[in-house]
Amino acid sequence: MVNDIGVANRMAAESWMKNGLGIFNSFSELLGLVTPHHVDLTLLVVCEAGSISGIIDLAPREMHAGSIMVLRRGHVVHDIRETSDFKGFIILAEDDKLDGLLPMMTYMAPCLAYFKDNPIVPVSESELENIRLLHNLLMRKNAETEDVPYARMTVNAVCEALFYETLGIYTTIMERRKRVPTRREELLSKFIALIEQDYRTDRAVGHYARKLCLSPKHLSAVVKSVSGIPAGEWIDRKVVLEAKLMLRNTGMTIQEVSAALNFSNQSFFGKYFKHHTGMSPREFRSSSDI
Repeated sequence: MVNDIGVANRMAAESWMKNGLGIFNSFSELLGLVTPHHVDLTLLVVCEAGSISGIIDLAPREMHAGSIMVLRRGHVVHDIRETSDFKGFIILAEDDKLDGLLPMMTYMAPCLAYFKDNPIVPVSESELENIRLLHNLLMRKNAETEDVPYARMTVNAVCEALFYETLGIYTTIMERRKRVPTRREELLSKFIALIEQDYRTDRAVGHYARKLCLSPKHLSAVVKSVSGIPAGEWIDRKVVLEAKLMLRNTGMTIQEVSAALNFSNQSFFGKYFKHHTGMSPREFRSSSDI
């Protein structure tokens, strides 16, 4: 029953979204977040006036004017309520949308655990104004039709700017509080750094576990506990992202991309790519998707 509700919620949320993005002015507009619900999208909630309260990961939380909240896949939200004077906005993004915008996932690794344990943080007026400007631009560009030249590329660029703006706020707070990364967080950072180094030649979790002197089972457990994403999925995301960049931004043939990423043959690469994206490499190259 819970799984059926989750599927129905996601379908409802997606019906309001365009190009993997949804922009809302109130939680009451989020038909896909009937709670209690496991979050399977990324949410940026900005509170400019009033407040929002609810249960997040079994703990009571409340955000007030001049604060933002980031929720990623894995959070559980329940009984979210807004005051009558709430003013702000909520931006939803599918994980695939964000993954395609991050040239290096290492930027996010140090903040993953902090995001999860501290989803609500205060922002200064200047930081809030920057987020407002990006939100307004995102609303205008996301509303444009597909025939506007480079419309989707502009939306992607604004999303990337909004991501880095938010990440910068969290990083500043972490540094101000002199928070020292835990051993598990350091392990995640080392793991992602190894992916950046070896993803072209090795896609097996065991390879990275050996380099870190761990068992694959232990590495997978630690990575999943800190980031909410399985170790194998981190590897696949990086490989798929690089494949997309090669297919879209170079003159390499599909066979050359396959060889560059150390696939045994073009057919295997095509099946791998379609499994993770829903499109063949050729279909992706001719599409406008990220």
